Amino acid sequence: MPIVNATPGIPCPYRVYLANTLSSRLIGLLGTTGSDPEMALWIVPCSSIHTFGMKYPIDALFLDGEGRVVRILQHLMPNRVLKPVPSVKSVLELPAGASLQFGLRLNDRLQVTPDGRFQPDLRRLGALMHWPMNALIAFLWGRFVLAALNQWIFDSNPLNFMIVIHNSLLMFFFLMRRKSLTVSSRPLDWAIPIFTLCGAMLLRPAAAAGQSRVLISVWFQCLGVAGIIFSLLSLGKSFGVIPANRKIVCAGAYRIVRHPLYLSEIVFYTGFVSGNPSMKNGLLVLMILAGQLYRSISEETLLAIDPSYRSYQKRVRYRFIPGLF
Repeated sequence: MPIVNATPGIPCPYRVYLANTLSSRLIGLLGTTGSDPEMALWIVPCSSIHTFGMKYPIDALFLDGEGRVVRILQHLMPNRVLKPVPSVKSVLELPAGASLQFGLRLNDRLQVTPDGRFQPDLRRLGALMHWPMNALIAFLWGRFVLAALNQWIFDSNPLNFMIVIHNSLLMFFFLMRRKSLTVSSRPLDWAIPIFTLCGAMLLRPAAAAGQSRVLISVWFQCLGVAGIIFSLLSLGKSFGVIPANRKIVCAGAYRIVRHPLYLSEIVFYTGFVSGNPSMKNGLLVLMILAGQLYRSISEETLLAIDPSYRSYQKRVRYRFIPGLF
């Protein structure tokens, strides 16, 4: 009996899981569809909780440093935020109705013995962040589309028209992407793609280079955008930002190299910085290159769990450049 009410000496028969890491405290029971009638979650340290993303009510016991019950909340509903209680050191989350069932009261002293550490499911956090992230990235890409569309209307430059198509496809396939079979749970695998995307959005036109360099820059950018469009059409609804398995794609551009989309983006950004030389643009492009290399490795690490991807790796040996790398 891991929970004992020492005041009247009554045990509460629950399996107690300790949430004392940042991820376990942050995620907790969020995203679960129903309460486990035999489970309690002990969040340490903690002086306040929220129930955003939950689908069922819980009881919450706020304990001081000696395990004394300072506050009891019964049937705490989803989507609530509670103010911190200064004297509280931990919070015990129980199935709704547990405090009444076991007669728990204010000033009761609880002896809590964890059965084990709580292992959060990061997919729950991903599910909760799905639509907010969709809205944010669609907004950012939407700005790119409008900017390129306005520029194309102004100067009728074919490159700007290709960029409109490119970013429209990115936004469409991102919003319509397939549900992931598996998703990376490593924090860097989430952070680096987002930083890489933000870095690309910070690139800005700079003082014009010589005419010959501008011409080379435009050709490289056109080549890169054409490759991006071909790669996106090949990838379809398997496109995503975070490393995940959304069905292995082996056709189209993916018959040539394993990461044609990243290769095409590298070609485009290299062409951009050659025609818009500045220290800021140069550093951003280097960051993007490093980010794309990291993404290719992290994606392959995840996808290699799938036997069909290991077979694909044997058929298509090179990541970026056929015969070289």
